[in-house]
Amino acid sequence: MAGYARDDEKPLKKYLPIFAWLPAYRRSWLAGDITAGFTSWAATVPIAMAFAGIAGVPVQYGLYAACLSLVAYAVFGTSRYLQVGPTAAIAAVSAATVTSLAGGDAQRYITLTTLLAIVVGVILILAGLLRAGFIAKLLARPVLEGYIVGAAIFIAVGQVHKLFGIQTSGGNTFAEFADVLRQAGSWSWTTLAVGAGGLLLLYALQKLVPKLPAALTVLALSIVLAYALDLAAHGVALVGEVPRGLAWISLSGAGARDVVDLLPGALGLALLAFAESLAIARALAGKRRREVEASQEMIALGAANLASGLLQGFAVDASFSRTAIGEQAGGRTQLTSLICSALVFLTLLLTWTLKYLPQATLGAIVIFAVGRLIVLKPFARLRRASRADYALALGSLFGVLVFGVMVGILIGVVISLAGLILRTSRPHSAVLGVDGSGTRHGDIEERPECKPYSPYLIIYRFDAPLIFSNVDEFTSDIERLVEDADPKPRTVIVDCEMIYEMDTTASDEFTALYAALDEDGVELLIARVHASVRAFMLRDGITDMVGEGNIFYTVRDAVRAFRERHPDLC
Repeated sequence: MAGYARDDEKPLKKYLPIFAWLPAYRRSWLAGDITAGFTSWAATVPIAMAFAGIAGVPVQYGLYAACLSLVAYAVFGTSRYLQVGPTAAIAAVSAATVTSLAGGDAQRYITLTTLLAIVVGVILILAGLLRAGFIAKLLARPVLEGYIVGAAIFIAVGQVHKLFGIQTSGGNTFAEFADVLRQAGSWSWTTLAVGAGGLLLLYALQKLVPKLPAALTVLALSIVLAYALDLAAHGVALVGEVPRGLAWISLSGAGARDVVDLLPGALGLALLAFAESLAIARALAGKRRREVEASQEMIALGAANLASGLLQGFAVDASFSRTAIGEQAGGRTQLTSLICSALVFLTLLLTWTLKYLPQATLGAIVIFAVGRLIVLKPFARLRRASRADYALALGSLFGVLVFGVMVGILIGVVISLAGLILRTSRPHSAVLGVDGSGTRHGDIEERPECKPYSPYLIIYRFDAPLIFSNVDEFTSDIERLVEDADPKPRTVIVDCEMIYEMDTTASDEFTALYAALDEDGVELLIARVHASVRAFMLRDGITDMVGEGNIFYTVRDAVRAFRERHPDLC
């Protein structure tokens, strides 16, 4: 029937979304996609070359990373707008992973960088096929926001030495900055004029002529000036000869041991790349009312990294700035990425034009690019709304500044999980009463109009899944309420509306609590149990222990049972 995909087409469109959007392509979209493709290219070329420096490889490898990764995502991605390629944070993590393993060997460094992109790609594809899209939640949004700002500062400071024409010993952000100041006597003022001038021009063009591709314009002007003024003779470091064309994968000298050594960094890269990319894709999906499929996005991002590695590129992920540029230029589909990729390829055929590009200009472009990521407004919101989330963001930010981007990822994961455990271990709970109408229940501390049914009855609500990290809080709350009550209660009703999960640790503690209350002459009734929790209770013997007759659909039913059993206490 017309309008319905055949069953054999569904898997094809599921795993190759290009077969969903390309046949439905509208001619009216073409002009916007072509304009967006050229605009994206103008932003991608200078940024990709600049970020290659962050990754620790020559400038052409940034173009290699961008070229085929754009095509791969266009084929496999579920977002029609997302653009992938080199990004600052991913390039920095790649460098941090490879540097200690390369041993100062430049060729081995490039080989390991390529291998890292391939390993990241394989990890993401396997995770996507296993439907593991949920792992993006390992990095809480406040942690990710803190990490991005911290990484932006780390990367910007790491590029400052290029503006002064010196070499630094590296280290954390504070050590890097201090090293630049210590070498004040060695600063090259000509290089500083090129770098600082380029940086000022970038900000001026962004403000005065926002539609002009600022980075590409500054890059072209700096090449012309370097050639006309012979800046190399004045001590300004230039890029030099850049190989023409593509460089296909070469992993000679790499072995299984290298894969094992790269694996921790690759896992961190995969997590960060996916978390960032999914956040951008979902933000665009919400804006355009289009859904993205998390696990397929993993496959797409993995394919993009494999494609990057195929051309000896480094690890890639989604770029928020270049995605936004493409969308604002009128891009409607992934044809934008395909056009951008073709233009990047043409750029690789004209690399002779890059010979006179100053390194200071690339440093200025990096600082300009990552400077837009240093946004402090979300921190003010977090501080106002949630001190816990504010602490998570600050912890992630300073983790990157003090320990570097690689350790910063691990710190981000750890504090995200720690925050989750802390929140689940100390959930909200309430003692419920009933309002004057006798129909509505509420927390007697938050709603003064709600009063206890009877001094001999406690209705307790626990607002979290009942698991190993918080079951002690659950049992101690009920024990304290029973112990402090005067007169002694005869019944405790547990409102399970918010308990949507239960594990065996909680089951054991619940069993012990039931036995203790029973020995003390207090009956335990359960109300509003979710079907999944009820099934667990049945499997683990709690239902037999409590008795089917003591499990109720509503709190009102449980209260009615108390009244019928203890009419003299009401």
